[in-house]
Amino acid sequence: MRTQWIDLYDAEWALVIRFVMKAGPAGLEDARDAAQEAFVESWREMVTRPEEWARVNQRGWIRTVALRRFRRPPGPRCRPLVEPGVAMPDRPAAGVEPGELTVQVHTVLDAFGCLNPLEREVMAYLTDGFRPVDIPGLVDLTEQKIRDVARSARAKLKRHLAAAATVEGGAHDEPRRR
Repeated sequence: MRTQWIDLYDAEWALVIRFVMKAGPAGLEDARDAAQEAFVESWREMVTRPEEWARVNQRGWIRTVALRRFRRPPGPRCRPLVEPGVAMPDRPAAGVEPGELTVQVHTVLDAFGCLNPLEREVMAYLTDGFRPVDIPGLVDLTEQKIRDVARSARAKLKRHLAAAATVEGGAHDEPRRR
């Protein structure tokens, strides 16, 4: 059982951090703290209630607990995603650590900020590869409600990212005429 938990940790650690950053929205350090607390809790669950632990959707459980740890009172912590004065790379380098985020990743994380908390959480699950049929067991929503929330969130993200691309791409300039 210990080997299975270590495999879960190895496979999901960076993904849980990314999930909390998307759904929180959290800064890197807060997401790492929440993920760490969730993995500690998962170890306790595995040791104290192994039969129940074997039956749950462990990938979903760990994300749900990490997000709850991040959102717990006295409220969300507010750390900037990028420290002031730190230059961000345009492209990820080969073999980068999951915490080394590019400008594009920050643009998407910022776009997640335009979503309400429910939309952020649903989209974070979906972008982590969970299907809408898997999510009702992790959050208190029906499959149809999850699909509706996802549709609304995608529309908001599309508008937000299109606006960001327009501003960055200089599309405000008049086209040249011959």
